This record gives sequence, structure tokens and C-alpha cells, in this order.
Amino acid sequence: MRDAWDWTVVSDDPNHPAAKSYARRRLVELRQVHTDSDLLSFIEKRVHGKRVLDIGIVSHSASYFDRPDWRHGRIAAAAASCLGIDIIEPLLQDLKTRGFNVRWADATSDTDLGERYDVVFIGDVIEHVDNAVALLRFAARHLAPGGKIYASTPNPFSRKFFRQFRRDGVMVVNLDHLSWITPTMAMELARRAGIRLAAYHLVKRLSRSARWLKRLTWKLEPVEYSFPDYLYEFTAADAASG
Repeated sequence: MRDAWDWTVVSDDPNHPAAKSYARRRLVELRQVHTDSDLLSFIEKRVHGKRVLDIGIVSHSASYFDRPDWRHGRIAAAAASCLGIDIIEPLLQDLKTRGFNVRWADATSDTDLGERYDVVFIGDVIEHVDNAVALLRFAARHLAPGGKIYASTPNPFSRKFFRQFRRDGVMVVNLDHLSWITPTMAMELARRAGIRLAAYHLVKRLSRSARWLKRLTWKLEPVEYSFPDYLYEFTAADAASG
């Protein structure tokens, strides 16, 4: 049975005006804007005291491990328990020697790690993988009842990328990226993975004066133009609507 978060309840034609109108209304309902926190602090609050699975932890290079803004370090410190997984074996060995609980695993596979988690965090991974649906299925497989998946990814509609495009004339981003994951795509990925997009968060710390100014500019330009990242929140398909 199809649920209310599934656009196909309206039409089996993805270009049908009524289906697009439904998706547009639904995404506006799901959008949450946060201007009192930076993204990493926002994530820390959501993993605090929880059992966490952190997917894609090594950030490409060991040079990140000693930085105060290294995401896995901050997440592991905030969580009650945390398992970090990645596919870059040499860097995982380095992390083991530093005392981190880490494991090699392909997060697009059918592997079951044998544990269930309150939060599965996917930090800037979904735009890199060959099969984003498989990644979300892997994450969902490891959710405890009532658990949540958070996936961060760059926002291609942000001012940051527009400025680069205007400056360089051609868009060149991380050369390991395979895709952008926009809100409609996140909703469709969730549908195909058998889960639901429960919310998407736009997070950026702004001063009080900047918040006032943004409230004015958002009357003239899209809200999402001001935020360089999306943070998607997914839940099991049978979770209560929030």
C-alpha cells in the first residue's frame, strides 16, 4: 500500500502537474530552517547519548584526524557508542591505533553488521557512491526501532556554487562526486529504498542582524540559496509522520 509521502499516490506519471504540485507542497512542509547552529554542532546534538553508526568516516586523508572539526571525532565523542565504517583500509588501521571503534564495510552492500543503532549518519557520502538507493537500504537495515538516518550533502542551488559558476564559467567540484542529491531526489531515493524522507534541514549559524536581513532577502530569493548543505532526515516507512 502506498503512503502519503509517496508522490505516486497522485499519478504514475512523474511529470504530471498534479504530482509535481504535490511534491512541491510536501517538500515545503518537510523543510526546516535553522540559523542558530553550524551544521556539525547540529549533528552533534542529534547523536548525543545515542548509539550511532557513522558511515564514511575517514574524509579521504589522515590529515583530517587531528583537526578539531574532524566530523567523526566529534560524533564519536558525543555519542554513547559509535561504530565508524569505511572502505579505505589503511586509514582505518590508523584510526584503530588511535582507539576508535572502526570497521571495514561496504555501505552499499547487503552486509548486516549485526547491530542496530539509534542514529545512522552518512556524512557527504551519498553523492560519491554508485548506488545511493543501496546506501540508504544499508542504513535502514541497521536502524533500531524509532531510529533516524541523517545524510548531509552539498546544496547545488546555494549561493556558494552560483558564485563559483559565475567566477569560473564552468562548475568543477570534488572530482570524486557522481551526483547532486536535491530534495526531490532525496524523496525519490527514499521511496525506492523503502523508507521515507521525514524532513530536510538547512543549517547555518547566523548573527542576530544577519537573521533579520535574511528574513527580508528570503522574500525576494529562495531560502535554499543561503545554505551550502542539505541535511536529509530519513525514517522507516512505517514511522509516524512528523
